[in-house]
Order: sequence, then C-alpha cells, then structure tokens
Amino acid sequence: MFRHFFVFSLAAAASLASCSKSTKQEAPARDSLGFHTTSSAYVREDKGSWTYVTENGSFHYKEVLGDKGTYEAALLLEEKYHNENTPVIEGMRGDATVTAWTMTNPRDRELRWTAREKANEGEVRDLFFRFTAWGCCDSPNTYTYDNLLSGKKMYVTNSDLLEVRGKGEGPLSARFVGFGYDVVNNHGHDPVLQYGTYKDISQKISIHSGKDYYELPDMLGDANGKSEKYHLDLTNSPFTFVIVMRYSAKVEIRIPVEDDEIRLEKAVLPAGYSLRPEN
Repeated sequence: MFRHFFVFSLAAAASLASCSKSTKQEAPARDSLGFHTTSSAYVREDKGSWTYVTENGSFHYKEVLGDKGTYEAALLLEEKYHNENTPVIEGMRGDATVTAWTMTNPRDRELRWTAREKANEGEVRDLFFRFTAWGCCDSPNTYTYDNLLSGKKMYVTNSDLLEVRGKGEGPLSARFVGFGYDVVNNHGHDPVLQYGTYKDISQKISIHSGKDYYELPDMLGDANGKSEKYHLDLTNSPFTFVIVMRYSAKVEIRIPVEDDEIRLEKAVLPAGYSLRPEN
C-alpha cells in the first residue's frame, strides 16, 4: 500500500479534534492569521485497484437569525469532507463533519454543535445547513437539513424544501415541506412527507405508492390559484393550502393543510396509493 500526499493549508481555519455538543469555552488553536484547517489528496492501492481519496477542510462565517428575526449568533463553521472513489465500484463514498462555534469576540470561539452525515458535500441554506449525499446510478441525491443554531437533524429529502411564508416576521413565520427517501440510512422504506418549522417537524406522513425509489414526484404548494415549487406566499392568509405530489400529468396526490395542520382525512389519492402518519 502506498500513498501520495498533497497537503495544503487553507487561509481561514483551525486544526480541530472531533467534538460533541458542548458550551464549554475552548482555547482555540490559532495564530496571528486566525484559525486553520488542512486538506489532502492521496491514492490508496488495495487488491489490484486504486482508490482516490480527498480530504477537504474549509471555514465559513455565518450570522444566523433567531426566532424574533434579529441576529442571534455569529457562527464559525468548519466543514470537513472525506470522499473516496474506486473506479471498479459505483458511486462516491463520503463522510462529512461540520462543527459550529459561536464567535464570542473577533478572536475567540465557543463550541456550539457538531454534526456528522454520510454525505459528500454541504452548504448553508438560509436557516439550515444542508448535507448532500450524491446519488449513484438511478438513486437520487439525499439532502439532510440541520438547524443552524442547534445542529438538530431536521428534514431528509431528495429535492429542495418548499418554503411557505405566513403572517408575521422572523423565521417562525415560515413553514417548510420536504419529501423523500432516505436512500443513505433507510433504503427500502416508503418516502416521507415532512411539515414543520425551522426548529421542529410537526407532522410526518409516509406515502405508499408502489413506485420505485427513483420514480420521484414533483412536489408543489397550491393556494389562491397558484402552484409553487420553492416559495409559496400566504402572508395575507392562515397556513391553509394544498400539498400536491405530481407523479405524472394524470397521477397526483392532493393533501390539504388547514390552519397549519395536515388533514389526512381530506386527502385525494389515486387507486393503489395510501398515507400513514409517522408521528
């Protein structure tokens, strides 16, 4: 076995050991240039095949809104991605670790949370950190959304969340709808519809359709004669709308939400489809 290493330092970072959630003040490893992390790439030879390995670390600063719509915390996020590709094996195997610190002053930080996923990359998406596990062959991508302030695992989907904006100001005036198979951790189970806020999921509904995991519907929010895929504006009305799962031009599921609650008894389903509450 041999390794070819190419190691370089990134400008805004720190070499950090893996940590669990804590609020204990730490003495960060830094110098006059700030925090540091490292990245590397190498080739591993095993049983006649080569595996290409990359280990990439980076840092990002993010100011995050709290419940009242004002900035609650300035976070420093360290992202580490370990990816392996063996040409004779399909897919890219990945492990991701993200650690968040609260910046207590321009030079010091306090550990806030650490999250780990079987994922290949990630990014900040408004109130969430989104991990992405790349799909392989006919498998879709799997997206895992974690709350940015707490690190709590929230929505697991195969597409972007639908954001429904209601009355009021701040993050709690929005609802989110997600749908998908957890191909990475729960393969073989029915996909789950998820509805809630950026802090909690209030309802989970599994949808049994007999479809294969790669036959995903388009998910839309329908209200006031309009259908939206990403952003639905309900600022002048309560959270009353219809979630549409469209498998084809002739096959769709319509699930009403009335006054901020999914009403399964009023859902319209094609023959052979069924819904089941999961919480």
